[in-house]
Amino acid sequence: MTPSSTTDSQTADRSPIDLRDPGELLAATPHLLGFDPVDSLVLVGHRGTTGARIGNIVRADLPQPGDEAALARQLLGPLAHDSVAVTAVVVGGRRGDATGPPARTVVTAVREVFGQAGLPVSHALWVPKIRAGAPWRCYEQSCCAGHLPDPASTVMAAVSAHAGLVTHSSRAAMERQLQPVASDVLERRAAMLRRRLSAASRDDVASLRRGRAAVRTVLARAWKGTLLLSDTEVVELAVALAQPRIRDACLATALPADSAGAVTAERLWLLLTKHTPTPERAQPATLLAYSAYVRGEGALAGMALDAAQAADPNHLLSKLLRQALAHGLPPEKLVGLATSCDEEPIWTAPEDRTPPSPCSPHDSARPSTGPPAGDG
Repeated sequence: MTPSSTTDSQTADRSPIDLRDPGELLAATPHLLGFDPVDSLVLVGHRGTTGARIGNIVRADLPQPGDEAALARQLLGPLAHDSVAVTAVVVGGRRGDATGPPARTVVTAVREVFGQAGLPVSHALWVPKIRAGAPWRCYEQSCCAGHLPDPASTVMAAVSAHAGLVTHSSRAAMERQLQPVASDVLERRAAMLRRRLSAASRDDVASLRRGRAAVRTVLARAWKGTLLLSDTEVVELAVALAQPRIRDACLATALPADSAGAVTAERLWLLLTKHTPTPERAQPATLLAYSAYVRGEGALAGMALDAAQAADPNHLLSKLLRQALAHGLPPEKLVGLATSCDEEPIWTAPEDRTPPSPCSPHDSARPSTGPPAGDG
């Protein structure tokens, strides 16, 4: 399978939202993923003893004929960890005939592979696209059908908007957030970094103190809404984050996951992911991935890990996070990475100020949902 068919995973388990109607679930899918899926298979895991909450969500491009079972096996891992049932959603696909929805072989493969693993597919739905008024159908019962409500007018959309989240028009649009800045800018900064790192001692006390101060100063500025960085500041931060003790201390800025301080730090890691040359880019990209992961934004976490590993294929922490994401490890299991650091907090957001307004699609956690009808 091509890289474009790899999964996007998200774990959600926070504010309950009633999605018993299949049309409501389908309309909520872009808000759950963070982007509008096209020609996709989306699998929604249900967790808890009764499957009463939505857990991991994975998405993949619809496979080529003959690849259905392989794709189902690939998608099983992230869902098998804590799901008790799964809802399968097919968006798009070529209509084979007028007797039923397309991509039936995909749904059949998922049912067989997941059934052999003891994970039932309790519901399977098809919709040509996530748009107001689009017809939807169930795969098993011909009388199970309807038309989508306006995805922008659902309760899920309102909750997402209130949280400051943006639902992108496509996965590619979401991924463009991480695109590096102009190559000449990166080359200039890379030359500055080489000179700076050749003269720096990464382990001495003064270097650690200087690096922590640089991170703290920029985070404090970001809290006030200022995220413009000079070449010198980008280089100074790259040098700081290249020190494992500082990078590990920065993991703690992702907690609590819903806090304004975590929002501020994640905005900075995103900016640095765009502005830092390789291989040092791997450090802020991994911090971005961790922050996104612990608040349930698996799609963004996966994209950030792609960026980190492209920048530095041997980056250990990004490899570990990639394995956790691939196996659907719940975000709460990763909290210990941030709390195990024995350093003093590198930065704490002021509690007596008005927090900054969210201005990016990953400024706070995506809300979770209640169970669709008959789905666990």
